[in-house]
Amino acid sequence: MSISSHGPLKLSVGASTGMKIGATLLAIPFVGVPLFAISKLEQAVQLSAEGSSLDSQILMVPFVVVLVVFLVVLLGIFRFRAEMEGGVVEVHGAFTTRRVDLARAHVWLDSFPECSRARDLTGHRLPYLYLYAQEPGGRKILLRLRAARAFLPPHELAALAGAIESGHRTGADAERAARAADLLRRLSADPAIKVP
Repeated sequence: MSISSHGPLKLSVGASTGMKIGATLLAIPFVGVPLFAISKLEQAVQLSAEGSSLDSQILMVPFVVVLVVFLVVLLGIFRFRAEMEGGVVEVHGAFTTRRVDLARAHVWLDSFPECSRARDLTGHRLPYLYLYAQEPGGRKILLRLRAARAFLPPHELAALAGAIESGHRTGADAERAARAADLLRRLSADPAIKVP
């Protein structure tokens, strides 16, 4: 099946509905409290003498920073998505869009070490698997292939593997890409296999 003939393949890497609802609920205190504090400080500036207005404005800075940081994070959660068309993956962030051609990019997979409650490395690998891709001279993208519950759907994993295999690489880059494509194909056939 040709991916390009059916339009872009939307990859299931964005935030879940539950995450979006949770982020929206968190927005109430993280946006409401700074806005309330800023409005109260603004009223104090208007009522105060000119000499103390600078002090009131300086007090607003932390509230403005918290508000801006949280709004950027919230925007990133709602905007983050990825799609693939003809082997080119396009990842949309809060303010950026990155593209990478998996046939030409350096491609590798990685997972993260599991941390205990005491934050010591236990040496185990979490089931959080990421695909990294970077074209020569380009910016790196990463796609989370597995969250806590499940990998991407099998047809998406197989499509990513096919796009990686369509390129012509040599040396260590070819070996790394072949290992990544092979693991993606095995995961698409059996999501229960052990991630190295």
